[in-house]
Amino acid sequence: MMKLAGSLSEKDKEKALYEIIGVPYDGTAINKGSREGPKAIRNASQRLETFLWHKKLELSDLLYYDYGDIKLEHNHFFKAQNIAEFVLEHTRIRRVFLGGDHSVTYPLVKYLFEHGEVASVISIDAHADFRDSYRGNKFSNACVMRRIAELVGFEHIIEIGVRSSSVDEYASLNQIAIYDADVMREKGVQGVLEEIGEGEEKTYLSIDIDVLDPGIAPGVEHPEPCGLSLESLISLVQGIIKRRDVVASDVVEVNPGLDIANGITSLNAARVVFEILACYRERDNRDDYSHSEK
Repeated sequence: MMKLAGSLSEKDKEKALYEIIGVPYDGTAINKGSREGPKAIRNASQRLETFLWHKKLELSDLLYYDYGDIKLEHNHFFKAQNIAEFVLEHTRIRRVFLGGDHSVTYPLVKYLFEHGEVASVISIDAHADFRDSYRGNKFSNACVMRRIAELVGFEHIIEIGVRSSSVDEYASLNQIAIYDADVMREKGVQGVLEEIGEGEEKTYLSIDIDVLDPGIAPGVEHPEPCGLSLESLISLVQGIIKRRDVVASDVVEVNPGLDIANGITSLNAARVVFEILACYRERDNRDDYSHSEK
């Protein structure tokens, strides 16, 4: 299996400060294909330079290891214990999960929350994903943020970039902090980040790639017009990880079967993963410096 570009080799994995873990699941999707997302993101990463020009940073120096995919059989809904082999060994390590449809976020958050590793969740997504049930399934990707809010507490949820929901969802969104697409246009990325503010609680950051405009991310199950630019999404990632203790992230809903020939959706998703890793390191360098000053 091809690893994410810049990953440590198998023999050096014990040096890893960060982990990449694929979750190839699309059991709740109507248009199947996002189970191929982890593979597509890894393949696309090979087309990108691992030297980030804007940060003057070589990613392979960050010491991250791509563990491959969580083993799932027959695309059944996976349980939190499926990730135990990945997270028990390194309890303080920061991670990036590669989806998979958005329903994978719930069992990941559930496991980390129940083990004291996550206290709040920020979702960047075109859709609210706040239905109580969808097509008889309470654990659909259309319900994932509702289930997570019930788990960690509605007051510990932030949603950013939303521009689509059902009427029933919309009526219940006043229970959480939400910065929708209209607010994003009005206040801009920096204005939203300032309102979100800083916090010390351990945070899970979930990024549904359909938050991007379908012109640059067509390979998703439910594209929504008038989305974010890649620059805006990267700025959000930078600002959130700078302000919050993000211990785990995911990038979900890449469906390569719905993408155009040049694989632009997977390519942009890989670029977002690179940015998350770079921001993790910047955060840790800052924290290490603060601790040394004390």
